[in-house]
Amino acid sequence: MEYLRIKLKPKSFLHLGEREGWLEGSKIHIPSDTIFSALCHCHLLLYGEVDSFIQAFKEEPPFLLSSAFPYWEDELYFPLPKNQMFGNVKSSENGKELKKVKFVNLKLLLRLLNNEHLEDLEDEIDKSQELDCLPRIDKKERAGKKLVPWEVEDVPRIALSRFNNHPGENFFHFGQVHFAENSGLFILVNLKDESWENKVRALFNLLADEGIGGDRTAGKGLFYPPEFDRLFIPEVSEANASYAVSTYFPRDEELVGLEKGFYELEVRKGYIFSLHNRSYRRRSLRLFSEGSIFPAANRKGALVDITPEVFTAHRVYRYGFLFSFPCKMEEQ
Repeated sequence: MEYLRIKLKPKSFLHLGEREGWLEGSKIHIPSDTIFSALCHCHLLLYGEVDSFIQAFKEEPPFLLSSAFPYWEDELYFPLPKNQMFGNVKSSENGKELKKVKFVNLKLLLRLLNNEHLEDLEDEIDKSQELDCLPRIDKKERAGKKLVPWEVEDVPRIALSRFNNHPGENFFHFGQVHFAENSGLFILVNLKDESWENKVRALFNLLADEGIGGDRTAGKGLFYPPEFDRLFIPEVSEANASYAVSTYFPRDEELVGLEKGFYELEVRKGYIFSLHNRSYRRRSLRLFSEGSIFPAANRKGALVDITPEVFTAHRVYRYGFLFSFPCKMEEQ
């Protein structure tokens, strides 16, 4: 199947909070629900309203968003499917490194989605130039070279009191991630309605200037003009499951069979980002994270109303539609 691919090259550092109230560290990827929130803000700035944009997603979304994952040179990297177990990984040095894998390139991903196992491909990954993962296995020819295209650093900071301009004990660390020159993040868009393509391109062009993540007033989270092209991904035959490349909130009828899946849950919190108020907390919500494997290939997800009771200016939503690739999963 063919998708619209958008490459975003950061201009500087990014701060992608891993959890509310914790400034240290930073995510490497940008979840799809965060991207959707940013697009809603861009729609408001570009078209003067956002109601029509949200209304289009309440029933049948005109397009689906993946999360933003790393690219490095010509390779795209996706989250390691969560059904990959390491019980039989060899005790070699490379086997130990495989246990640290977070992302796999597209060619390796397609092998895994066809029900092959990472531990069985250990020797092939070690010898092949086509199968790659992040962190990269430190092969002899790569000795001393970078194993990932990013660096996460914690910068010491102080918070000054507004009353006496004194820091007191307000010392903390602020996490930020920096991508190498030939790397960045990419997003896939599944255009259900092709007439939306021009609007999607316009929104992402504005998002590059508006930025995403924390500390944007200091110049972080901004991107160079995005690169748009198409990416074809062959579908897995005889698929019986779904591999998530976005966060996911299931509808009531989609709860059946989840206990047979392989997944992790993330609690998503935060404050309302609105022209009307920015001090109210949104209702928290648990989402299935990227890389999760679910039985059945016909899951959709939902747009979830997370408006707090005290906020009446407009409704607030969390994007929970599933962008997935068909895959094979061993029957239990």
